Amino acid sequence: RYEEHDHNCYTFALAFINSILTAQGKREMSKSEFTEKFVIPQTKKASKYITLHRELTVNDFYIVPLPDEEKQC
Repeated sequence: RYEEHDHNCYTFALAFINSILTAQGKREMSKSEFTEKFVIPQTKKASKYITLHRELTVNDFYIVPLPDEEKQC
């Protein structure tokens, strides 16, 4: 059952990763270590993408795929 601080998607993912690390004979990660190594870098990438998308949309730009022959360069 969901519990805001101790039983949620984040704690589930961390517990899963730690079970894999334990099975591999490696040290488990703390919440802060997991956040620093995985969550923050992905959040920064998402933030950059969202910012770029908003700027392109506000300025009436759009992106179209290249034709197949141009993709191979």
